[in-house]
Amino acid sequence: MIKKIAIYTLLISFFVSCNSKNEKKEILKTKKKEELVMYKPSEMTELMREMFLFQENSKKQIEKGELPLDFPKRFKKIHTAELSDQFEHDESFQNFTKLYLQNIENLGNSTKQNAKENFNIAIRSCIACHQTTCTGPIKRIKKLLIK
Repeated sequence: MIKKIAIYTLLISFFVSCNSKNEKKEILKTKKKEELVMYKPSEMTELMREMFLFQENSKKQIEKGELPLDFPKRFKKIHTAELSDQFEHDESFQNFTKLYLQNIENLGNSTKQNAKENFNIAIRSCIACHQTTCTGPIKRIKKLLIK
């Protein structure tokens, strides 16, 4: 009798362990499929990256004593560019984007004497906007300021 119980216990344990291994394999397959989903940045994210590169180049020019290039007209899409899901084009956002574009235009009209000041004003408008919405890149944006 004890032998039969031991054999049944072993058989049940064997089947249960085989089944749990299959479940683990299925869970791992599912996780691998989920990990393959590629991140696609929003239109605004791509525009912001482009704007950052433009500002980096402008900073270098100003530091050399040159005037920055005129800002690309496509930056005006900042008002309408598709945002990431958690953000929206609210009134605050619209006001900050208007201010930024105005400051960038002022930068384009700068003289060598006030280019640094106008550049920093434009960058501070970026920082102000990001303090109320997407706070992630503030540290990176602050590095653009000219000392």
